[in-house]
Amino acid sequence: MLKVYSDFEHFDGVSETFEYMMSSGIDIDERTLTVHVIALNRVGDVQKGLDFLNGEIRKSRELVEEMASRGIKPDIITFNIMVDACGKRWNFSELDLMLPLMEKEGVAFDVKTYQFLIDGFTSLVGEMHEKGLKVETHVYNLIINSYCRMRSLESALSLFSKMAERRTFQNADTYWFLINGLCKVGDMELAMQYVNEMQNKGFKIDHLVFNILADGFRNKGMTNEVFELQALMERKGGVNTK
Repeated sequence: MLKVYSDFEHFDGVSETFEYMMSSGIDIDERTLTVHVIALNRVGDVQKGLDFLNGEIRKSRELVEEMASRGIKPDIITFNIMVDACGKRWNFSELDLMLPLMEKEGVAFDVKTYQFLIDGFTSLVGEMHEKGLKVETHVYNLIINSYCRMRSLESALSLFSKMAERRTFQNADTYWFLINGLCKVGDMELAMQYVNEMQNKGFKIDHLVFNILADGFRNKGMTNEVFELQALMERKGGVNTK
């Protein structure tokens, strides 16, 4: 019945039959399920196909491999669904198999792929903190830098705040990554707030940070602010910009 319904794309009938089999304790042949999921993919409903496997990441990956062997090329949406599932469940062993599969099939990462990956590692860091495990500053810095490069500043700022809440030391690199990200999106007012905070904690502003800030002001046509920045840096004992 499952195969007939799938062949005729009567997917409501498949769901009803599947639920009846589950409630009746009838063994379900995995091969038959795969045929049904491939039928869903054939009509473009990848999400339903993966949902039908009840979120089984391994089965989903094997399904994609079988799709590819049948000439049904998986797209970025298909892979993103699975990357998201791996990240949420911290299933990094499956992720290690998934990413090479993407490369093999010639599917490049998009913004969402990176977002799912970073979010997965961020939630893992949170879990480590909850369990009393120490997370080094450089791990937070890597995640904050990744968010900033994706221009997900809200996520970067949130994680920066959590570092303070978790009593994790914020070093000069932490501020550098955040300030650089804020300058890239043109939020110079907030960038300068973190510059002041950085200096108040005793961190010096080097030429690299100064140039990032100066470029940010110039990109917004704020030439006067560049000179004010230069004077501020020298007055507070920061970098000599001359």
